[in-house]
Amino acid sequence: METEITQKNDPRNYIGYDLMGFPFNRRYPPNKKMFGETYYGYPTKGEGVLLYDYVVMGYDVEFTYKGEKYYLLNDGEGVLTDEKFSLRKKVYESPMSLVENLVIDGKPLLQVAPEITDIEPV
Repeated sequence: METEITQKNDPRNYIGYDLMGFPFNRRYPPNKKMFGETYYGYPTKGEGVLLYDYVVMGYDVEFTYKGEKYYLLNDGEGVLTDEKFSLRKKVYESPMSLVENLVIDGKPLLQVAPEITDIEPV
């Protein structure tokens, strides 16, 4: 039996909850006053999908960077995987850890996030 994660029992220390009970990325909080609602309060779609859809909401993600496709699995751990989401190429303790530590083209994922194209939660 799977337990539903709520504001009261959420074990993820990088997730916060606003006054209305909506989750947000506590480590990299959105700034909706500066960036608006388009990318959940982040400056680019890449940052919004990675920091909100992937880390907070738990969606898997696929994206393209410099013509190469990447696939991220969120199964409680953060996993760089293949297009079928079956091969675990690199595994991190959490999706937040993957976003902070995965290196692509010699750069951290968050640094290349503004250059990511065709990013979508799946």
